[in-house]
Amino acid sequence: MAAANYLSYAGLNAPVRLDGADALLPLLSTALPSWPVTVSDMAPSQQPFASLRGQSDGMYEINVYADASQARRWDAVNVVCDFVAEMAWEKLRSQPDLLCVHAAAVQFGDRLVVFPSSRRAGKSTLTCALAHQGQTVFTDDYLFIDIAADGAMNGTANGIAPRLRLPVPDGFSEVFNRWATADQGPSNKQYKYLTEAPLATGGASLALGAIVVLDRQDEPVTPRLDPIDQATAMDSMIIQNFARSLHAGIILQSIETLTANLPTYRLVYHCGEDAAAFLRSSELLHDLPVAKLVDAKPPTQAPLEELEQRPMPFDPVAAYVQRVGATESHIDGAHFLADRSGLAIHRLNSGSAAIWRLLAEPTSLQDVVEILTVAFPDTKPDQIAADSLAALQQLTAARLIEPAHEATP
Repeated sequence: MAAANYLSYAGLNAPVRLDGADALLPLLSTALPSWPVTVSDMAPSQQPFASLRGQSDGMYEINVYADASQARRWDAVNVVCDFVAEMAWEKLRSQPDLLCVHAAAVQFGDRLVVFPSSRRAGKSTLTCALAHQGQTVFTDDYLFIDIAADGAMNGTANGIAPRLRLPVPDGFSEVFNRWATADQGPSNKQYKYLTEAPLATGGASLALGAIVVLDRQDEPVTPRLDPIDQATAMDSMIIQNFARSLHAGIILQSIETLTANLPTYRLVYHCGEDAAAFLRSSELLHDLPVAKLVDAKPPTQAPLEELEQRPMPFDPVAAYVQRVGATESHIDGAHFLADRSGLAIHRLNSGSAAIWRLLAEPTSLQDVVEILTVAFPDTKPDQIAADSLAALQQLTAARLIEPAHEATP
């Protein structure tokens, strides 16, 4: 049996172990052309965060030690795709002060335009189309955001070649297809790494300049950029965020700052290639601003023993009050809260937000129902009572409120 090799990537505390998988080394080098790595056959003191094992049939198995689930089995290209995603989690474990969002980021002038991910929106394909037209790619999958000492928010290139989903969608030009086909990057029936695409060097940093939410249409449509409200942009960024090692209050503050200080648009389009040409020529993406997190107060962290306890069930007789330490954002009619545990961000509907405001002072379920019955005379009292009970139960389960007699000063 061949000796194991260990790959230590810059910025990751733990290495990855290759068992009978040395054939992956050229592919990894090609797919991650500027993420510095050292290879050694000496076992390190740090336990690997993942192992890649070659199989007798030419397939590979990936086992992630932080995950108790069963190992996953892929071909060479797909196991690299899986491994690249796991690298993001290991970087967050290694550098927990980073914010990370599931998004593409492409350079426009001296700013980064961020394209948050959403299902079937075409993020990666659009990124490849922009690369074909000469735009430098920082990432097509996940973006690390660093908050500088002066509060400036900068995106960091991950040094990974953009990955084109195959087959290329109908409507793309023959020129694009020839360019993609000629690229010598590793591929299978599903994906191809484009190694000739303009790629920022891993670790390069650039200020964020705009957020563009993707809205791909099934039918042909002329590409356009529609301004969107801050709440919609925050929803898109929060839903896709996966920096779970960072306190949710910091995430909420950071995303609020991004969406408050950067232009936010919805790109309505059908064909990624046409959309890329439109974005390159759009004056809306020229001379973009810089977002800064200014005078943000660090969120209050709940004691460890509190996090380990299950929340007590809601008591319909007791008076409740807002818990100290919640991070709050009220944007464009939308209400966001991060509990002081730092584990979750919640978006409240209008009814829950109204109840939250009442709970600035000790308030019982009966008090809530009486106040809302007067405020909404056209709604049946039974409906108000049921909705209020459900909202208070949810706020209690989320650790956002607590019995007034137990309130932390």
